[in-house]
Amino acid sequence: MPGTILVSVLEFMGLPLSSSTSLTVSMGKTVYQVSEKGDFSFPLTSLRNDLIVLLQDVDGNEIWRTGIEAKSIVEKGGWEDFFPLGSGHLHLKLQFILNDQEREKIRIMRQSALKKKQDELLDSSPRSATTSARSAALPLCANDEVSDQNRSTAISVTSS
Repeated sequence: MPGTILVSVLEFMGLPLSSSTSLTVSMGKTVYQVSEKGDFSFPLTSLRNDLIVLLQDVDGNEIWRTGIEAKSIVEKGGWEDFFPLGSGHLHLKLQFILNDQEREKIRIMRQSALKKKQDELLDSSPRSATTSARSAALPLCANDEVSDQNRSTAISVTSS
């Protein structure tokens, strides 16, 4: 998955930050210790990796945690909000960023998928018409399964 998620820590509100606690922002294998406002970038490797913000004690034990779905960040493109973290809030600005090379790669992938879908539709159209014509020409056999609605029609056709 191409792209980068840029996280800007704008403000700490009511968070018990001290020398005995630490704030960690992570996504996938990328982890940052946050002690002040700043910008952090995370390569987007999968939409399954959420952005995780942890408040930990000195021993690394989790005090509070909040998670933000990567998919939501990608869908919104840009997002600025106050995220709850325990008794306080963290003011974050989240952005999904693509460079020109990544944009071109996605454009090519979309064109390829669209062409493949169009080819499948064109290939399946004549087959479905031929299959329908063959099915209509075949007589009903005693062991063919027919729905109840079609069964009454088939019986009246054979009775005539």
